Amino acid sequence: MKKHLFIFMLCSFVFLVAHSKAFADSTINEQQFIQESKKYLGVPYRFGGMSPSGFDCSGYINYVLKGYGYSVPRTSADMYASSDLTKVSNPEVGDLVFFTTYKPGASHAGIYIGNNEFVHASSSKGITVSKLEESYWNTRYLGAKRLEGLSTYLNSVDAEAKQLWQTASQHYMSSDTTTQNQGVLSTYNEIRKQADSGAAKEYVLRTAHVIDSVNLSANLAGSTKQLTNTMITNQNLTDESVNLYHQHSSNIKKSETVYSRLYGSDLRKRFNTESITPAKIARETVIYEVSMYGLLDTIEQTVEAGNLDEAGNLLEKYDRLEKRANEIKAYGNTLHVGSYQSLNEIRTQLEERKKAVEEIILSN
Repeated sequence: MKKHLFIFMLCSFVFLVAHSKAFADSTINEQQFIQESKKYLGVPYRFGGMSPSGFDCSGYINYVLKGYGYSVPRTSADMYASSDLTKVSNPEVGDLVFFTTYKPGASHAGIYIGNNEFVHASSSKGITVSKLEESYWNTRYLGAKRLEGLSTYLNSVDAEAKQLWQTASQHYMSSDTTTQNQGVLSTYNEIRKQADSGAAKEYVLRTAHVIDSVNLSANLAGSTKQLTNTMITNQNLTDESVNLYHQHSSNIKKSETVYSRLYGSDLRKRFNTESITPAKIARETVIYEVSMYGLLDTIEQTVEAGNLDEAGNLLEKYDRLEKRANEIKAYGNTLHVGSYQSLNEIRTQLEERKKAVEEIILSN
């Protein structure tokens, strides 16, 4: 078993190293393409031009894409009509954007480089960068088309994001749910900057829920340990330990909310089993004692106010709570053997307070 676990962890590490390189490569590819597209800024416009001595719009596109091993039709109209290019609604780096300018149909084109910008051969400025939202281009925009092979080469974030989520979820199916996997965390911080739409965004969100769950699991494990040490091991029941109990209950609620967002029933079950179950056992071990403690405060205040009949009614409620506490712990131990401990010292403390109140009531 240990050997299998070691092999899994080693494979996860190897993937993360490879993944970081792959993601870095895809980012480098994209940035290099943008730099290559901008390399010819300032080159003058020349009708029919297809070289750095002068370009027209389609000649410039052909020249840049040829450097990446791709060829497209010679004119903007033929590019737009080509079945080798796929029409897309949201352009990405490397896509071609088309406009109708001096004649109907696609009469001008450029290369999209992100941030709503495209590089193109302007008849008045030569190779330049413009924005799609500029009024001139916005009103003449026809749409964008994609060379699928080039797009895959430039941007593989979708696949990388999916693999990251799979690695994160697989890791926490067998590893400590309270400790962040630093490789997953580091790669997540890289990918989330790029994954702003589509499948990549969904997989990054799934990974984010895993990361948030680990943080909450660590926090909940801490409050479980603190509550256990204070109230179960040392059997210390005070106003401070009651506040600790309420904070622990709040941590459980927060954790359950976030765990419910985890993608996959097995992963949700894993976090609930490893984190929520021990937290709830600790809470349920002391829940009735905390309630009895609070009820005794109310009974003592009622006695001080002279409402002895009401105090007597509250004592009956206290007895029911005490009986219910015994029943719940007995039932809990049939499900989780030995987990619900008897709090004899706390019960003795509560019994002494109860007797003191009863004596006051009987004496009056």
